[in-house]
Amino acid sequence: MTDLRRPGDPASAPRPKKQEQEPASTDVVEVAPGVLRMQLPIWMPGLGHVNMYGLVDERGIAVVDPGLPGPSSWKALKQRLHDAGFRTKDVHTVIVTHSHPDHFGGAGRLAKEAGAELITHAAFTTWLSYGKDRRPVSEREAIELERHAAAAAQALDLGVLGDDDHDRLADPLRADEDDLDRNLGSVAWADKTPWGGTKHPRPAFHKRMVMRAMRLLFTPPHPTRRVRHGDVLQLGGREWVAIHTPGHTLDHLCVYDPDSGILLSGDHVLPTITPHVSGVGNGADSLKSYIATLDLVARLDGISTGLPAHGHPFDDVPGRVDAIKRHHEERMEQIRTVSHALGPATVVAVSHEIFPQKHWGVMAESETFAHLEHLVLGGRAERWEEHGHLLYRVA
Repeated sequence: MTDLRRPGDPASAPRPKKQEQEPASTDVVEVAPGVLRMQLPIWMPGLGHVNMYGLVDERGIAVVDPGLPGPSSWKALKQRLHDAGFRTKDVHTVIVTHSHPDHFGGAGRLAKEAGAELITHAAFTTWLSYGKDRRPVSEREAIELERHAAAAAQALDLGVLGDDDHDRLADPLRADEDDLDRNLGSVAWADKTPWGGTKHPRPAFHKRMVMRAMRLLFTPPHPTRRVRHGDVLQLGGREWVAIHTPGHTLDHLCVYDPDSGILLSGDHVLPTITPHVSGVGNGADSLKSYIATLDLVARLDGISTGLPAHGHPFDDVPGRVDAIKRHHEERMEQIRTVSHALGPATVVAVSHEIFPQKHWGVMAESETFAHLEHLVLGGRAERWEEHGHLLYRVA
């Protein structure tokens, strides 16, 4: 997630904590008829909780985004279900909105223990797996790994996916079967970035504990149903429509109830934080995809309430979409101003002018890259390569 401001900007003064950063509450709240909000604790940078939603029907309950892997999250998940009047075996369906670990981390274990259907978008994949020996870990080992992972979480760039560009996925509604079925990989660090030059070497041991913990605590989710845009899901006593919304990730899935106007928005539309949009492995123009699918959800017939993966429910989805779009327009204007001041510049140089120093790194660079590529592909900037670096100049 990003809600970052340039150092020295008067607007960068200390601000109240964002909704999405609030710690997880233990309350179970019915936010709409038959829709429960249950918050799970997470140790992701800049976030305090993830909303696990429960859709109640005569079969039991469907669960959306069951949090991170690991003992703490699993314990909280079971307690929230208990407080809502359900047991693990009452879960008949697990829905994952996208391929970030605070959303899919508990899905594999929950689906396996409950014998539940596991639903994702067709493009869903994960970048975690067991080690070569696939050795199970004890509860004591798991808790120790989770402790190390929590301490090192700030060191891991969790928002960056990595793979070849997928040009046709820039328009999510015209993607073909081969594109969507591709096995998209992911890299938290890589030998070389697409913009060249800057390397992100293998982290030190204590930082690698994050990845080790994830692998050993993780029951891989194996989707039993992969949906596409427009597919209908019968859950919670009503029909929900799958809405493919790439931008934050390539496989991002929102779920919409047209009768009530409720959108389970995942990380696509958040109430006070602007979701991270990576330019890596997210389509040829990930920002174009993101803006197009923001408009898509804002135009849904009868759209009213957003139920986000982080933060509180909000009433004006189109209004929040407009605010997020304004943010990206302002960011591109900021990049134009920086470009005029610097002249031809690398992604790293531009990112250092836009983001505070404490946020410098691959996530800031990948989002800067996404904006610069959007400007290039829209004819508002030019790009060329010199000495292994991409250089940009904005008109």
